[in-house]
Amino acid sequence: MGTSRVPDLIDALVPRLAASSDLADVKVVDGPLVTDSAALEWLFVGYDGDNEGDFIAATAQQEWAGLGAKKKNEDITLTCAIVVERGSTEVRSCRSRTYEIFAAVENVLRADPSLGFSTPTVCAVTEHTFHQAQTPEGIQGRLPFTVTCTTRI
Repeated sequence: MGTSRVPDLIDALVPRLAASSDLADVKVVDGPLVTDSAALEWLFVGYDGDNEGDFIAATAQQEWAGLGAKKKNEDITLTCAIVVERGSTEVRSCRSRTYEIFAAVENVLRADPSLGFSTPTVCAVTEHTFHQAQTPEGIQGRLPFTVTCTTRI
């Protein structure tokens, strides 16, 4: 058993998202990615989608589960982001698509909130922020969000 479930959480979430039929047209990425891909819809796990950001993938807090238990409770906050780009300046369709992808992410977590880990483990989307910007390439929607996971190690 590791000292944190952060790596396991990312390793469990990425393939589930990539396998979701609702995300078939979305490029699911583990962390920040250097690429020349022409993809217009991205889902980052462990990255907030901001090239000028601070690149924090996750934070975690731990405390003993009980006196002599030799187990710890861990609360993980995993940073993720959706980025949708359009070749036009039409805002509404970009915003709608960004939130469609967000709903698909939530559906993956609702289908198995434990992500296959032993109990007590519960993971859910707990916070998000929506940014929209007109760029030289057209409208861009960026929706950083957090997946919070409460588990025992």
